[in-house]
Amino acid sequence: MKLSGLTWFIVGLSVGLVAFGFAFFQHKQPNDTLTGFYKSTSEKLDMEIAKRPQAEKRLKLSKEMVDERAKKWRETVSWRTPPTNVNDGGINLDVNSWQLTVDSQRFRNNIQRAVNRQVRKGGVIVEQGPDIPSADLNAPGILANYYNYPALPYPILIFDLGQIVVRGNYAQITQNIRSWSTMPNYLAVADGLVINGTSPNLVGTYNLSIVGYIRGTKIYPAVPEGAGGGQAPGASAAAAAPAPTGRRGGL
Repeated sequence: MKLSGLTWFIVGLSVGLVAFGFAFFQHKQPNDTLTGFYKSTSEKLDMEIAKRPQAEKRLKLSKEMVDERAKKWRETVSWRTPPTNVNDGGINLDVNSWQLTVDSQRFRNNIQRAVNRQVRKGGVIVEQGPDIPSADLNAPGILANYYNYPALPYPILIFDLGQIVVRGNYAQITQNIRSWSTMPNYLAVADGLVINGTSPNLVGTYNLSIVGYIRGTKIYPAVPEGAGGGQAPGASAAAAAPAPTGRRGGL
C-alpha cells in the first residue's frame, strides 16, 4: 500500500514534535531554569558583597561600643566594690572558713572606718552614726549569714543601718546626704531626709542602707556543720570595734 504525501507529512510532523518536546522538556527548559537560578543567585551575591564594607563598618563600630561599655563597667566595679584582700581594706573569700571569721572582723572594722569618714562629709556634726554589724564568728555559717551566699547567686553584704542624725546648716546637711551616692567601694542609699530646727542650727535625720558586692572568682567551700569548734582560734566578739556610748559609730 502506497502512502500518500500527506500521510508522510503527518508522520514526519509527529516525529518532529516528539523530538522537539523531548529536547525542550528534557534539556532546554531545565537548562533555562537552572540558568535563571544561577543568575538570580549571582545577583543576590553581588548585592551582599556590595554591602560588605558597610557590614564591616557596623561590626567595627559595635566592637568599639562593646569595648567602651566594658571599660566603663570595669571602672564602676573598681570604684564600687571593696578591694580583694584584707590588707587593702577588703576581703578575700578564697580562704578556709576559720580564717574567714578572723578576716571578716577586720573587714567589718574597715567598713566601719569608711562609713565614719563618709558620715562626716559636708562638715556636719554626727549625732547618731551608722554601726556596722559584727561578722558571724561561726565558721560553718559565715558565708551564708554574713555574705548571703549561696542564698544569692554571688556573695554580697547588705546592711540596713537605720536612722542617721546629723547637725549643721542646710547646705551642710544636703551635701552630707548627697555624698553617700559617691561613697567609694560600696553602694550606699540615703533617703527619707527630715530637717528640723532653726537655720543655721538644723538637725537632719535620714535612713541609710549599704550594699557591698564582693569581687573574686573563687570561694572556699563552706565548713560542714559540726566540723571543729566552729569558731576560729583568737576570734572573739571583742575583735569588732564597739560603738561609743551615747553615739552610734565605730572606729
